[in-house]
Parts: sequence; C-alpha cells; structure tokens
Amino acid sequence: MVKTVAVMVGSLRKESINHKLMKALQKLADGRLQFHLLHIGDLPHYDD
Repeated sequence: MVKTVAVMVGSLRKESINHKLMKALQKLADGRLQFHLLHIGDLPHYDD
C-alpha cells in the first residue's frame, strides 16, 4: 500500500538544500511513498 506524504520545502529556490533532501527521500522511499510537494510560493506571505 502506497502512502501519500505532503512535503513543504521552506525555500523558493529549486536548488536549496531542503529541496535536494526531499528529492533524496523520494529515491529512498523506492515507490513505497508518494510525495506531494506543497509549493511555499503559493502562500500569500511568500509569493512577493
């Protein structure tokens, strides 16, 4: 059974350490987890 995990990366930069960590976790999960990225830029406070 695949579980879905919501992930919010605390940076708008695509090459941030947190974004790279999320990508590494996806590889480690090896299909057992489905990651749903919540874009911080969609939040009104961060979209400036």
